[in-house]
Amino acid sequence: MEIGEELRRTIEKFVGEVNNNERVQKLIRKWSSVVNIWGRDIEEGYILEVQNGKVISVRKAASKDDATVKVIGDTATLIRMFNGKEKIAHLYLDGVIETYGSERDQIVLDAIARLLWS
Repeated sequence: MEIGEELRRTIEKFVGEVNNNERVQKLIRKWSSVVNIWGRDIEEGYILEVQNGKVISVRKAASKDDATVKVIGDTATLIRMFNGKEKIAHLYLDGVIETYGSERDQIVLDAIARLLWS
């Protein structure tokens, strides 16, 4: 499977877990945002549109600047991260992935990951 396709499938699986996890939904029920997950090595990514805690759409990103909240990294790292095989907080702190957006958005992303994979 091509790595861009693997990223898409991983993100879609992640979206299903977010939308179907009662604890996550309770935590983020008032959060609305547009998140770009961008693979810097393949120069492609996906936009997740979140409204009131539900991811309502996933679409291909036009560029890495195509959203307010951005998560940028090597595609293999993003796949491991969104599969729960890498700790998001460690990746942020170690500079392996770049995140852009408000502090609140970054805290929400980290909290989602902790609830899903702890």
